Amino acid sequence: MTDRARRNIVTRLRDWRPTRTTPITIAASLGFVCIVATAVIAIFDLTPIVVRSDSMAPEINRGDLVIARAASAGEVAVGDVISVENRAGVRITHRVVTVDPYGSSIQFTLKGDGNAVPDSQVYNETSIDKVLWTVPKLGYPLRIAIGPVGIFVGGLFIAALAWVVSGPWRRAISDPNNF
Repeated sequence: MTDRARRNIVTRLRDWRPTRTTPITIAASLGFVCIVATAVIAIFDLTPIVVRSDSMAPEINRGDLVIARAASAGEVAVGDVISVENRAGVRITHRVVTVDPYGSSIQFTLKGDGNAVPDSQVYNETSIDKVLWTVPKLGYPLRIAIGPVGIFVGGLFIAALAWVVSGPWRRAISDPNNF
């Protein structure tokens, strides 16, 4: 890219001003991203998980979004990061330390990378969620978006869009007798 082309882009960005359709464009873009993300999660049977502790730091930190996929417990090897629920129903996402057959299930010992010792609970599982990748810090906005604050702000945003789309100036602009 030449310097002149780069300056043109910078000038256009600097001189950009929002218009009446800017909120609609933003909403449509966000809606498209949500639809694509939902489709990808459904098609590939993925599970988004928001990490709530630093037990896996520094590789996986509090507030990261972990993407996992359901897998058979037999597919898990030592060193894999998996997500299971403990006896209290709390989701635990830790690294596998040992894998032992146990009847019709597999017995796992897990340990967080940031923990000094393995978890006290041994997990007997037939299926687990195997972590595929992590998106740093995306868990924070996701938790807010799906919580009460996000729903309230989303409602305000929809109301604002409705006002922009059907505001009084729309009638004045579309009236051919109004010069």
